[in-house]
Amino acid sequence: MDYLELVKTSGLLRYVKEGDHKEALGQFDIIERSYPKGKVVFGEDDVIDRICIVAHGSIRSEKTYPDGDVHIVSVFQEGEIFGLEVFMSQKKTAPVDFLANEVCRVLFLSVREDRSGPHMVALRRALAEQLADDNIRKAHKIEILAERGLRDRVMVYLDILARKSGSNEITVPMSREQLSQYLCVNRSALSNALNQMKREGIIDFRGHTFRILKKSRYI
Repeated sequence: MDYLELVKTSGLLRYVKEGDHKEALGQFDIIERSYPKGKVVFGEDDVIDRICIVAHGSIRSEKTYPDGDVHIVSVFQEGEIFGLEVFMSQKKTAPVDFLANEVCRVLFLSVREDRSGPHMVALRRALAEQLADDNIRKAHKIEILAERGLRDRVMVYLDILARKSGSNEITVPMSREQLSQYLCVNRSALSNALNQMKREGIIDFRGHTFRILKKSRYI
């Protein structure tokens, strides 16, 4: 299978000249694997020594605590690289679990023995930039959780998605249960808050599609 377009979508080849894309991709051994919904791709403490790209579906990272509570850290969509901070680290040990958020396929790119190939500098630059983007994603998560009020957390989260998409109509890539875990709140409390905000004309939603109707201090 030709994986070039997918790898280009991930941003990995961003600083490689267009005519050199195939040659740059040839510096990796590529394996594709399929996973059913809920399947663990990498567990906590597993070693991630490959670049992982979502080829289809989505992957979520989550932390499970001894008391059974689950905290969703992030959700990675098709074409995105996940686990990059682990791959780029010294120990390469995952601090969280990575699971198939739905039926999905993943590309695993292993760097071949020759790490001094002609395009490695450009590839490392792209990876470093992607890592910086992941850090911004984590900063957004901190911004959300810094809000004490549940409604405020919802509005900050929706506003971040709206700013990224450039539209006040956005798609939330999580179920209500997952969203409550992501926001670190009770699911019933989240459902009540969402319905109340809908009645007040602050937001509208149907399934995974949300629309911001009333401007707040975040918009």
